[in-house]
Amino acid sequence: MVSVPQPHPNGAVSVPPPDDPSWELHERLRSIRKVRWIDYPVATAAVERLTKLIDGPQTHRPPCCLIYSDTNNGKTTVCLKFARDINGTAESDAGECAEVPVLMVQAPAHPDIGGLYDAFLRRLNAPYLATARADRKYDQVLRLLPQVGVRMIVIDEIHHILAGKVDQRSIFLNSVKALSNELRIPIVAVGTQDALRTFQTDQQLGNRFEPFHIPRWTIGKDYALFLARLCEAMGLQQESNFHSRQLVSRFHTMSEGLTGETWKLMTAAAETAITSGKEAIDTELMEHLPWIAPSERRKTWKPL
Repeated sequence: MVSVPQPHPNGAVSVPPPDDPSWELHERLRSIRKVRWIDYPVATAAVERLTKLIDGPQTHRPPCCLIYSDTNNGKTTVCLKFARDINGTAESDAGECAEVPVLMVQAPAHPDIGGLYDAFLRRLNAPYLATARADRKYDQVLRLLPQVGVRMIVIDEIHHILAGKVDQRSIFLNSVKALSNELRIPIVAVGTQDALRTFQTDQQLGNRFEPFHIPRWTIGKDYALFLARLCEAMGLQQESNFHSRQLVSRFHTMSEGLTGETWKLMTAAAETAITSGKEAIDTELMEHLPWIAPSERRKTWKPL
């Protein structure tokens, strides 16, 4: 068993100095928690779809897309990866916007179109009056986005609009469609299955926002390869056998086939493998790993 850095009473983990024997362990644990991009077929297909949209010709009715999946299944990560690749170094380290081809924001907590315009302006560090009418913010957005080279808008968590009434949702979504028409750029909405049903209740929106589904993983070669690549990135000193169907099945059952849960599970398993000195992940380690499956968490949750 390896000594693990202990937390302070306030909850913060103490960081050992570089000459401390536990420094290397601290750095290894910190490294495996870093966000990494691990490519897999559905993610590649999603990025290709977004690339096709942003590279398409400008038209008065640009094609748009709705990327949907279960929660914590990688849809936001895919869009962030795409935005980083396209935007590159267009934005300075100071956060000042020089050029932002992909403008990615989160939908407001309820269908407030003025709140969406606020999100655009905040993302671009543009001064604006929060109390201004939505139409004035709209005019500012129409002037500013072409100036910073926006060629695509990505609205994450679009299912937030379900918190509003039907007429509020309709106004919000019609305003989003109008923005796409006015700027002649594609808009990508990102959300859950509930968002898909909302878009498909309106024939025009359903036709305009072509759905792209990111499904849960099934047990097979692609999932085993994803696990192997993810484990490799964790930097364990011994090889883990992801050719084992038993080990792959264990990961699939515990994560319920969700990409985000698989990532969290692998991180927890790697931390245990390192701190125990085992340096590899196997079924025995997984059997003793403290873990509650996503569906079980929802069952045990109780409102305050």
